[in-house]
Amino acid sequence: MESPLPFVHAPLQLALWCLGAFVCGSIPFGLIVVKLLGQGDVRSKGSGNIGATNVSRVAGKGPGILVLLLDIAKGIIPVVLARRAGILESMLPWIGFGAVLGHVFSPMLRFKGGKGVATAFGIVLAVQWRLGALPLAFFVAALWLTRHVSLGSILAALMLPLEVVLLALSGPYGGFRALGEHAPYLIAWAFIAVLVIANHHENIRRLQAGTESKLWGATPDDQFHV
Repeated sequence: MESPLPFVHAPLQLALWCLGAFVCGSIPFGLIVVKLLGQGDVRSKGSGNIGATNVSRVAGKGPGILVLLLDIAKGIIPVVLARRAGILESMLPWIGFGAVLGHVFSPMLRFKGGKGVATAFGIVLAVQWRLGALPLAFFVAALWLTRHVSLGSILAALMLPLEVVLLALSGPYGGFRALGEHAPYLIAWAFIAVLVIANHHENIRRLQAGTESKLWGATPDDQFHV
């Protein structure tokens, strides 16, 4: 993480990159893949979502894995291209946020979409892959203990900004002053986490009620999508 990091870097250029990331993120790969396989509209089957989980349920594990990788790529590609174009490291998460926003509110689906988990993971891999260790550990632990993909996704999203804050505090120039210097970077990660968690509001209600479906033996009512 650089220090200090300025918040504004060529505002128009940054806005264009965020817009491009939004367009990239808005591509509904789940819908496209299932239709190309002759399985119709994935939104009318299973849980009705376009994510990898429902694609796996409707079209099989292979297509589901393909959609998962494509959704992850939607987070990786804009960030990698922006870095090569010279965009500051501090601004890369904001470009990634644009990709997640596009995935969640796709204009191609009347501003509906997935929950952004896979795309957010792609952003982490592209910006600084080591940041994915703690969120991934919480995801795997929650999934193993509860079989709830949604709970694992929520916990992973919570851990991401927390990990970034802890790294800022513990670095060679750490301390609360570092939080101010890295504020744009930290806020971007917080926005990504909040967006992912907010899109799990239905899952949260079902978890509280004890009616959330589980990965093993999941029913078509499972609303998780990545």
